[in-house]
Amino acid sequence: MQRTPSTSERTPLVQPAYVFESSISRSYQKRLRNFQCFVCIVLIVLLSVTLLVTVGYNLGLETSALENEQDDNTTLPATLLPLLKMTWPLSGKPSAAWMSEHPSSEAVASAVTAGQEALAARRKLESGLVPLAMDTPAARAQRAAATKAAVKPLAESAFAAEHATRVLANGTNPSLREGGVGVGPATNGSFAEPAYCRPPTEPCVMSKYRTLDGTCNNINNPLTWGVSNTPFRRVLPPDYGDGISSPRMGVGGAELPSARDVSVTVHRPSYAHDTTFTVMLAVWGQFVDHDITATALSKGENSSLLSCCAPDAELTHPECFPVRLDVEDPFYQDYNLTCMEFVRSAPAPTCHFGVREQLNQASAFIDASTVYSFTESKATQLRLGVSGQLKMLKIGPWELLPPSTDPNDGCNTVEMTAKGRYCFESGDDRANENLHLTTMHLIWARQHNRVASALAALNPGWDDDVLYQESRRILGAQMQHITYAEFLPAILGMDVMWALNLTLQTEGYTSAYDPDVDPSIANHFSAAAFRFAHTLLPGLIRNVDAANGTVNYVHLHEMLFNPYALYLARGTTLSVSSAINTPVHSVDPHVTTELSNHLFERPLVLNISSVPVKKPGPCGLDLISLNIQRGRDHGLPSYPAWREHCGLSRPKTFEDLNEIFDELSLSRICKIYNNVDDIDLYTGALAEQPHGRLLGPTLTCLLADQFLRLKIGDRFWYETDDPQVSFTMEQLQEIRKTTLGSVICANEDLLDQAQPRVMEAPSATNPLVDCKELPQPDFTPWKVPGPVIPAPKKPSKKDKKIKPKKLL
Repeated sequence: MQRTPSTSERTPLVQPAYVFESSISRSYQKRLRNFQCFVCIVLIVLLSVTLLVTVGYNLGLETSALENEQDDNTTLPATLLPLLKMTWPLSGKPSAAWMSEHPSSEAVASAVTAGQEALAARRKLESGLVPLAMDTPAARAQRAAATKAAVKPLAESAFAAEHATRVLANGTNPSLREGGVGVGPATNGSFAEPAYCRPPTEPCVMSKYRTLDGTCNNINNPLTWGVSNTPFRRVLPPDYGDGISSPRMGVGGAELPSARDVSVTVHRPSYAHDTTFTVMLAVWGQFVDHDITATALSKGENSSLLSCCAPDAELTHPECFPVRLDVEDPFYQDYNLTCMEFVRSAPAPTCHFGVREQLNQASAFIDASTVYSFTESKATQLRLGVSGQLKMLKIGPWELLPPSTDPNDGCNTVEMTAKGRYCFESGDDRANENLHLTTMHLIWARQHNRVASALAALNPGWDDDVLYQESRRILGAQMQHITYAEFLPAILGMDVMWALNLTLQTEGYTSAYDPDVDPSIANHFSAAAFRFAHTLLPGLIRNVDAANGTVNYVHLHEMLFNPYALYLARGTTLSVSSAINTPVHSVDPHVTTELSNHLFERPLVLNISSVPVKKPGPCGLDLISLNIQRGRDHGLPSYPAWREHCGLSRPKTFEDLNEIFDELSLSRICKIYNNVDDIDLYTGALAEQPHGRLLGPTLTCLLADQFLRLKIGDRFWYETDDPQVSFTMEQLQEIRKTTLGSVICANEDLLDQAQPRVMEAPSATNPLVDCKELPQPDFTPWKVPGPVIPAPKKPSKKDKKIKPKKLL
């Protein structure tokens, strides 16, 4: 083989055959290995850097996500952050144990006898009392409570047990403290007690339809939790003056300032409006309130109205608790009045000796009982009995609620009755309390019949019962949806809704039902907290007639117990229009004199003929005084205790309120109350600074807790995944299209336009649109092929039943 040229050769690779010298080959291989190592090192470094960057980026994302999650939980203002530290729903403070040694059987028997004798003496007194005059503001106030006749025997039983408790307490000298005598021995049928004091005798019938009275919603507590005619739920032990039943006193047993003096001093009027929301917010709040609460009042013989301002003290009923009026009262002195009528709430049987409780006549659940009633007799009375329809009154082309022909219903007047104009019947006896409320009852009665007609067209084989029950089921779901999609976000804020699991799902089901959550309405919610909406109402209601291009105003008190405008051709339209066009008052201690001086004055009757009908009457009542007095009547602890219950700072001195109340409210509260622990819950909660929100932290807390219970403590909640009671997925999506605006537009033919969110004022983000543009549910998913089993009217042996896991 020919050797290659030497390295000095300029063109070493010109030969057809060549080889490297051995020394050159080893050097090249070494360099090659070094190059390969370098490349590997570079690759390793690059991979390491890439890995570090990736890990760092992912860690950054996780940190950002954690920060975002933390931000989501801390978007609440600082005043509400303590709420996040609480466990929801909130746990109440347990009732105190009986504050003495266990009484002997002889002592119990003696106390029972004393209670029965006290009841007999009360009945004898009642037989000689003169009932309250009917056509007065005080009578209308008592009528507005709509106490059913069935309450009387329950209240008498509780009255006897209450007196017996006092005898037992005096005999054993318990050391009374916060919470009073506590829970004593069971009464064991010593008095005429209700069914819920005994173990259930019948298992619950499992149906997809609710009972009217709320029984069997909670299988383990079928006769008590959320059931009508049962006691309100206590969260904090009551603070009664005598530890048993007398109204709350001040610190150390001192007398509290008159409720009227508190009203005049702290709750004087102002004219600040909240242009974000409309009066429809307050209207819906009242409609929901009447669906879930109905506090029974004490009554006289044959359920007569009690008069509590009689000059003869010996002829005063023991259930009277009138409001003292100062002789120099800025309003009532002109009428020479020193007493405002007030009757205590009816006591509720508790099945044991102990402190006084109050009775909720309504079922606790948002179930459209305002439309259907919570009693079988009234529900049957309202039904047409054909095609699932409710009875209506035809006036030309329009349908109104059926008339109430009872001359003593607190609403009807002689003048209007003579003209063939009556007040109205509905599922709730308070429907005539104000024109906007009556209109809401009318809208939803029409909605029921509209839904029933749609279902009948889809399912010709459905009978009256199935059409009625399915329509009722749909309306209850729509009321729940509107409340949690429109009302609660307005009053609580979406941040609170998210933080406390109050939001609704946009699709799918929820499995949030908790059978251990008691949904019963809390005493403080009914007697104080949910009454915040009274401050929303302005003194003048704006009436807008778009058809005629006119605007006028009407005094608020002239709309109370005055539903006759609905008989006018455009009456319903004008009523709805005024509610969605009038801005609300700011939520604060200030209240219009229309409510604080003129409540339930007989208004001027609206012109429905060529001759206007006028009837002057006595001066009105003060709603704020009545609210404060009701809280004391129920033994609600003072305002500081409720802040502590919510995890908020508990003020111990007036100075501690500097950052909680606004300066003006604090100065007035310091002037009227002797001690910070004397402040009434209603007054204190309204005086809190809302910091840009609608409500202060205490009201936010108390309302959120109750509405959370109504959501997760309701077995029939409309989003539930329970196959025994749930809607189909398609049906549920149609229900989610419901808005209050769409319901109003669908049932008010002459209303051409409305803003999509009618509880909010029209704006660039909530513009007026044609009613036909608002989405409406399509009821096609309710079409069922083949025959349908009729809805059961009464339990039968073939019905599936579930026994309660525990007895009362």
